[in-house]
Amino acid sequence: MARPTYFRSSRRNVLFALGLALPILGALPRIERTASAAERVTLAVFVHKDSSLQNLKMSELRRIFTNADDSGFSGQRSVPFNHTARSSDRVGFDRLVLRMSPEEVSRFWIDRKIRGLPGPPRAVDSLSQLLRLVSHTSGGVGYARPHQVTNEVRVIRIDGRLPAEAGYPLQFNE
Repeated sequence: MARPTYFRSSRRNVLFALGLALPILGALPRIERTASAAERVTLAVFVHKDSSLQNLKMSELRRIFTNADDSGFSGQRSVPFNHTARSSDRVGFDRLVLRMSPEEVSRFWIDRKIRGLPGPPRAVDSLSQLLRLVSHTSGGVGYARPHQVTNEVRVIRIDGRLPAEAGYPLQFNE
């Protein structure tokens, strides 16, 4: 049985439309990558201005922010300060450094409390307070977006890299 003429022309129209749409659809991943690159967040780790600490490995940073750092990497005890629990910088930091989701972080600290181990770093409500605490605390360690860091503190290298250098490890998509 032969197909009606209108069906063939409709099919031709659909194929024509697909021919126009496919190149546009093929460009979408490039558009998406560009948008996500614009939303990339970098976090700078900073210390007290007079600290001898210059560089930390990610594993050392993890030890500091899980209060597993017993002796200090620079000869002095580190005192970590965190952002509030659900802030985007804190969630990104915990995912990158601690390799935990917010729920896993909560369970981690509850487990440590039950075992009688040291608790979490102090969470600070505002960035200005965090900067002030680190600048006045010997061994103080904090993190923020590079443009938010003031000259009251000093940014250090993570895995040998500063925030503006290629391959810096503390970057995430917001």
